[in-house]
Amino acid sequence: MRETTSRMIFVAVSAWLSICLLLAGWMPELDSTFRPLWLISGLVGLISSVGLSELIKADIRAQERLLREYRQAAMTDGLTGLANRQALENSLKNALHEFSPQRNPLSLIMIDIDNFKAFNDQWGHQAGDTALKTVSNAAVEYFSGKGCVARYGGEEFAIAMPSMSLRESIKLAEGFREYVSRIGCKINDKSSSVTISVGVAEAKDREAPDELVLRADQALYAAKRNGRNCIHVSENSDTQSAILEQTLTELSLS
Repeated sequence: MRETTSRMIFVAVSAWLSICLLLAGWMPELDSTFRPLWLISGLVGLISSVGLSELIKADIRAQERLLREYRQAAMTDGLTGLANRQALENSLKNALHEFSPQRNPLSLIMIDIDNFKAFNDQWGHQAGDTALKTVSNAAVEYFSGKGCVARYGGEEFAIAMPSMSLRESIKLAEGFREYVSRIGCKINDKSSSVTISVGVAEAKDREAPDELVLRADQALYAAKRNGRNCIHVSENSDTQSAILEQTLTELSLS
């Protein structure tokens, strides 16, 4: 950056002096012998001005590229490469702005790796990172094109599902739970079992992003209290219980 600035200052000074010489070259009192030299100096000044303009444009483009990279880094989880909590909140905010219970529903899936602390204690933190990457990669593959997959924090993940009904989200969440338990995680060339607990919440009218996250998180911890490696729906009313039970039954028969 300092090198670019120094070059810009040098070219700017050269351009200014040369343009001054160009103007001076038209002064009638100058000897005709020196006038061509003044004119040549002026042309050099004009060329330098063009060079200065290109340098400024290049510097602006570099600054814009760095700004985009900083913004991207600010919205990305460093370990998994997923969207981070801030990016998820932005996604939920936009989705809730377009939300309509009938025409444009929205669901949020919260996922937590079961017994993650014990996993770390047994295999070490590097193995824990491997488990996080395994689940995150599986989520990206499984939910591709269906929602925003984010690492919410620690061993917890979230998937915002725009235009997805509660029933559809339950099917996807249960399918992903089974998928993770099936693929497991490779630690030191050995296969280790990994399971997840899942909470699902359907957005309500005029609901704020943090309220939706709270309900999905509460459903997640209800699933963990129910024995882990299972799915729970937020505010388990009779209607939602029926949807959950019916959906899981359909999946078991398919």
